[in-house]
Amino acid sequence: MFFILVTFSIAIAGGIAYFIYIPFKLWLLRSGKMSTARSRLINKIYIYLLVVIVLGITYAGIFPDESFYADEFKDVTLRELPKSAEFVSKSASYPDFHGEYCSQSEIKLSKKDYSKLLWELHKDDRLTKGGEILNISGSHAKETLTYQFIRTAKDKSGKYLYIGFGKDNRTIYIDACQL
Repeated sequence: MFFILVTFSIAIAGGIAYFIYIPFKLWLLRSGKMSTARSRLINKIYIYLLVVIVLGITYAGIFPDESFYADEFKDVTLRELPKSAEFVSKSASYPDFHGEYCSQSEIKLSKKDYSKLLWELHKDDRLTKGGEILNISGSHAKETLTYQFIRTAKDKSGKYLYIGFGKDNRTIYIDACQL
């Protein structure tokens, strides 16, 4: 549905921009400063650019970059992503019409950063010990976790924020869902 909204919005904005261009195009054609062939080429390039923009926005929505997952980490933990962080896996659903989505990431930290983060979250009253991971898949089944925390964000109503700590003392699992 999001793709349809983006496509429709860009089509409307592109149509408005083209209607603004039409008087200039007609003036250029009538004055002989632009040929009909050049006008057709400009039209084709314009349509091509609109299609590329729609595809680029769609691609970014389906395959977000690591900064998106770093922001999700910050939403969950209220801390910056440690420098030692390496993304092992990451996935996100495409936002639906209401903006609902879920994202999951598996992040490897140094043992020092892992221990520091675990210690800080144990002391942090804004997080609740326990919680359930909403999207269990493969390697981070509940048996492989030592500690789990959830955070209810007052400023992000309807967002489920979860972090799980793996038994290897290096891996953390982030689960964030906008419901």
